[in-house]
Amino acid sequence: MISGRPGNSRRAVAGAAIVCVAVAGIALMLTNSRLGVYILLDHFGDDESGIVTDPASGPVVLSEFTTAVAAYALPSQIDQPSGMTYLEADRAFAIVTDQAELFVVSEDFTTVLSTTALAGGLLVMRQGLMEAAGRIDGQRIAVSGETGRIDIWRKGTEPGFSPEAAVELSGYAGEGEFSGIAHNPQTGEYYLSSDETLTIAVADATGRLLRELSFEDDLRGRLKPGRSLSEYELSGLDYVDGRLFAVSETFNTLFIIDPEHGLVRTLGIENGGQISAIAVRDRTAYLPLDHNYVDERPPLLTVTLD
Repeated sequence: MISGRPGNSRRAVAGAAIVCVAVAGIALMLTNSRLGVYILLDHFGDDESGIVTDPASGPVVLSEFTTAVAAYALPSQIDQPSGMTYLEADRAFAIVTDQAELFVVSEDFTTVLSTTALAGGLLVMRQGLMEAAGRIDGQRIAVSGETGRIDIWRKGTEPGFSPEAAVELSGYAGEGEFSGIAHNPQTGEYYLSSDETLTIAVADATGRLLRELSFEDDLRGRLKPGRSLSEYELSGLDYVDGRLFAVSETFNTLFIIDPEHGLVRTLGIENGGQISAIAVRDRTAYLPLDHNYVDERPPLLTVTLD
């Protein structure tokens, strides 16, 4: 009986090991690097780069427009911003990214003051998980997204934030994927927007759904024939001085709402882009833009609210 040569056997084992290592390396690259996640989720998945941003092309006839200005470059650490809010006590902005990171940056956007990881695990599992940020007070920020809940983070003694509480929502019939969150410090209520509807959910501090704000009736009289208000996709929300500011990525439109009395103003935003969030400060709306990994990093836009 003639057995195989030991050298051939060792080479076969070594070759198999090399293949395993290579496959593992490729798998790790695809699931835990920004390039790999782009390949998995955007290149072969849903690419929204062709989204229509022209407000005049939207389903509603608009009579008022404003022009966005490319005002700031975001720090190089911040990619794909998805949520934003202004922190008055710190004179800084908090920005949530698609990678489930929370950055606090100086109000001139030149300096990153702190960085907080909002979730762990492989990047492919974190990508797009957090989509919204809203200030609560001088110490706390609320974030939300595809989790279907409100996560509250508290500023610590060291730079950055620590998890304080997870508020589960009750009574909400939607999918529980939120694109915007805002907090009313007078009532303690949370406002939550989705990219599936123009309706804004209102929840109390315990997460119990109280009511829903709809301004669709205010817009129906201006609806173009054959069009639907569902074409608008809300991508950001803020609450300032008794007003809600809801922005739509599709057809770049800003809705200013009185939570007690309905729609106050509708503005088409010209020279915009893939607007992913909104933060309002001193009658100026700050509008970050989303982008694919391979795209040139877009500037942060501003709009003056006269």
